[in-house]
Amino acid sequence: MNEIYLQHRFPGRIRFKVPALKQYPDIGNWIKQSLIAIQGVNDVRVNQYACSVIIQYDTLLLDNPTLSARLQALDLASGEASESEHEYTRGDVALNVIGTLSAALLPKCWGALTTASLIAPTLAEGISELQEKRVTVEVLDAIAVGLSAWRGDYRTAMLTQSLISFGEYMEQHTSRSSDKLLADLIRPQESLVWRITSAGKQQCCSSDLVAGDLIELMPGDAIPVDGVIESGVGLINQSTLTGESVPVRREEGAQVYSGTSVHEGGIKIRVEKVGSEATTAKIAKLIYDSLSEKSEIQQVTQDMADRRVKLTLGIGAAVFALTQDMNRVASVFLVDYSCALKLSTPVTFKSIMYRAAQSGILLKGGSAIEKIVDADTCVFDKTGTLTYGDMEVTDVVPLSDANTARDLLAIAASVEEHSSHPLSQAVVSAAKHNELPHIDHGEVEYVIAHGLRSTLDTHCLVMGSRHFLEVHEDVDFVPFEPQIREFEQKGRHLIFISHQQKLIGMIGLRDHLRDDVHQTLASLRDLGINELVMISGDRAFKAEMLGNELKLDKVYAEATPESKSAIIESLKQSGRKVMFVGDGVNDAPALTAADVGIAMHKGTELARQAADVVLLKDTLHGVAEVRQLSQVAMSLVNSNIKLAEYVNSGIMFSAAMGMLSPAMSALLHNGTTLAILARSLAAKNA
Repeated sequence: MNEIYLQHRFPGRIRFKVPALKQYPDIGNWIKQSLIAIQGVNDVRVNQYACSVIIQYDTLLLDNPTLSARLQALDLASGEASESEHEYTRGDVALNVIGTLSAALLPKCWGALTTASLIAPTLAEGISELQEKRVTVEVLDAIAVGLSAWRGDYRTAMLTQSLISFGEYMEQHTSRSSDKLLADLIRPQESLVWRITSAGKQQCCSSDLVAGDLIELMPGDAIPVDGVIESGVGLINQSTLTGESVPVRREEGAQVYSGTSVHEGGIKIRVEKVGSEATTAKIAKLIYDSLSEKSEIQQVTQDMADRRVKLTLGIGAAVFALTQDMNRVASVFLVDYSCALKLSTPVTFKSIMYRAAQSGILLKGGSAIEKIVDADTCVFDKTGTLTYGDMEVTDVVPLSDANTARDLLAIAASVEEHSSHPLSQAVVSAAKHNELPHIDHGEVEYVIAHGLRSTLDTHCLVMGSRHFLEVHEDVDFVPFEPQIREFEQKGRHLIFISHQQKLIGMIGLRDHLRDDVHQTLASLRDLGINELVMISGDRAFKAEMLGNELKLDKVYAEATPESKSAIIESLKQSGRKVMFVGDGVNDAPALTAADVGIAMHKGTELARQAADVVLLKDTLHGVAEVRQLSQVAMSLVNSNIKLAEYVNSGIMFSAAMGMLSPAMSALLHNGTTLAILARSLAAKNA
C-alpha cells in the first residue's frame, strides 16, 4: 500500500500527496493511464516534482474514499517509466504574465528577483539537456532567456518566458481535451440488466452494478461484468475476446467475462468486477499507446527542430564574431525555427483527431494519418462492411401448384424460427413483415452446416442448402435447373424446401448493401484511391456480380480468413499502399497486415484493437471522411513547416542586421509560433 495524504478537495476535484513518487521517477504517465481507466475519472495530472496527484472525477460515480483506495492500491514499483514533461497550467501562464509586468513596472532589483525565480525551471531544463549531451530546443530557450536576464533585460527575459509557457500550455491543453474526448467515446456503452435482490428482480444500468450483485442474463444479452455463474447453463459467445467462432458451454462455477454475450440459455452471474474495471483498462492503454506514438513526420520535424537549434547557435556566434554587438546576438538567439516546428505538427494531428472523433471516427495517432494519406488501394471485406452483415428475402418461388408464395414463406418461417442462424432470422423477419400465420409442424432437428428437418402433415419437411437436399435427402433438382440458374445469376443465396422428398419451393436472399456504399466508393476515387478491391467468401460468380455492380477494380472470391492477409501481402509486394476495411475476428490478421486497417462500428473487440482507425458510427462513408481529414492534416503540417521556415528566416535576418531589438525579436518570433499554433488548433472546428 502506498502512503498518501489528502492535500485538498473540492466537489469533483481532489489532490493527493504521494511521497513515494520521489523513489520512482518518470512513472507519471503510467499512473495517469492506470487511474483514467476507472469509470467516472475525467482527468488526472501527476506532478512528480511536487509528489502530487490531482484527479478530476464525476461525483455521481466516485467519492474520495474510493479514489484514495485505488491510488493506494497502485504498485508503483511495477510502474512503467516513460519520459514525461512538465504539465503547464493556466496558473503557470498567469504567473509568468505577472512576472513580465513586475519586470516592466517594478524597480530593477525587484524585477531581477521575480525574473530569476520564474526562469529558473527553463534554465534548469536547458542545463539538464546539456548534461545529457543533447543540444535541443530546451537549450536554446534557456540560452535566449538566460542571455536576456544576464544583460539585465528582465522585461525581454520574462516576455520570452511567458510566450514559451503559453505555447506549451496551448499544446498540452489541446492534447488533454482530445484525449479525454476519445476516451469518453470508446469506453464501453452501458446496458440494462436484471439485478436480483431479496425484494425480487429490478432492472438497472450496468454502470450501477457493484461487486457481489447477482444478475440474470438471457439469450442475446451482453455480459457487462467479470463474474461467476451461480446457476443455469448457457452458450457464451466469446469471439470478441478469444476469436472462437463457436459459442462455448458454461455452467455453474464457470468464469465469464465482460465483452462476451449469451448465445443460448439463461444464467445468473455473481458480479466480481464491474464492467469499467474489467474492460476499460485495456481500452485506456490502447488510447494512450496510440496517442503517445510519434508519426514519421513528427519525428522528422522534431529532428529538424533540433538541427535548427544548432543553426541558430551558429548564426549567433557568427554575428558576435563579426559585430561584437551583444544586442544583435541576443536578438538572434531569441529567434529559432524549432518552436513552431516542434509544436505545430502534434497539435495539428491532435486537432484532426478531435475533429474526426466528433464525426464518429477514432484515429489512433499521427502515424495512422500519415499512412492513410499514402494509401493508393482500398480493400473491403464484403460482409458487414460493404453490406450490413444481414440478409434480406428478395424472392419466394413456389415450385409446385400445391402452395402459393405466402404459404411457402409461412411454412419456412414457422420452422426457421427455431434456429438463430442469420438466414433463418431473415426468413422469419420477412414472414413477420407480411403478417403471415404460424403453421403447425413437428419437432425441428437442426443439422449443423446443412439445414433443418421437421414434419408437415406427418410427412418429412426439409429446408436448407442444395447439397443437403440433393445428397442427403435424395431430392431431384433436375426439373428445376432453369429457375435455379436464373436466380443464381442474379446473385441470390437460395434456401430450398422439400416435402415428401419433392422440391416444393425456394427462397432467394441477398446481402443488404449499405445505403452509402456507392457514394463512399465514388468519394474515395475522387480523393486519390486508384484501386478499389473486394474480398468475399462467396462463390466467384456472386462476388463478381457484386463487384460489377459496384464498379470495383478487382474481386477476390471464396476467400478464407487465412487467405485475406495473404491477399493483402501480395498487393503490398506489388508496390501498393493498402488500406483494409473489415469488421470481424477473422479480419484481424488482414487489418494488421495492411499498411492501415479500418474497423467498422460493429466490429469485434479484436478487430478494433488491431485496426489503426475505428469507425464509431455504423456508416461506410467514414472511410472516405477519414481519408479527407488525413489529407487536410498533412497539407496543414506541410504548409506550417514552410511558413515557419520563411517567416523565421526573415526575422532572423532582420535580427542579424541589427534591425530588431531583442524584445521585438522575441515578440515577432513567439507571435509567429503562436499564430502557427492557432492555425493548427483551428483545424478542430473547420
